[in-house]
Amino acid sequence: MGQKLPGLLVVLSGPSGVGKSTVAAQLLKLPDYVRSISVTTRAIRAGEEEGKDYQFVSREEFVGLVRQGELMEHAEVHGNFYGTPKEPLRRAVAQRQVMLLVIDVVGGSQVKNKDLDALLVFLLPPDQAELARRLVGRATEDVSQQTVRLQRAEMEIHRARDVYDHLVVNQELNQCVAEVDQLVQAGRRRLKDRQDAGIELYPGLKSQPE
Repeated sequence: MGQKLPGLLVVLSGPSGVGKSTVAAQLLKLPDYVRSISVTTRAIRAGEEEGKDYQFVSREEFVGLVRQGELMEHAEVHGNFYGTPKEPLRRAVAQRQVMLLVIDVVGGSQVKNKDLDALLVFLLPPDQAELARRLVGRATEDVSQQTVRLQRAEMEIHRARDVYDHLVVNQELNQCVAEVDQLVQAGRRRLKDRQDAGIELYPGLKSQPE
């Protein structure tokens, strides 16, 4: 058996209701896939586990990670900080794993500019009407919230066309998962070709203090 392909950071994004979590859960059942665990300054909630749901850190620790250049992306949400640490990706790369990171378009834009050789995939609904139907079916928001989410979805889709490497329509789950995985394996093969040509991979994984 030949050597395994290089590890790869895969950013998976998409509007609310498109099925990101479901697609991610199916991908994580495939060989080599691992989930990225974010760091956050918010308090741990009932039922959550340290290191499984999040890495819970103090604000001082979070600021330290930012200053050391140890976060791939970060943002403040409702007064709490969230970010994606580099160290787990270093381990994943060393073990030739595919690290799956599910974040929004803003985070994806940050990752794209970090020289991490990441593959950015944005999930699209079959059409706007189907996305609206899925949001209504979730029954987790009222009509006004659904309207806001649909407007945000339009903005995210527009921005994703300029940022993401691939746009994949999530119409049928298994087909969507297979298509994303095909893109991932093709991305790993491209990294292998670059590696064989003597090109350094993942230069952005080095610490880059501010």
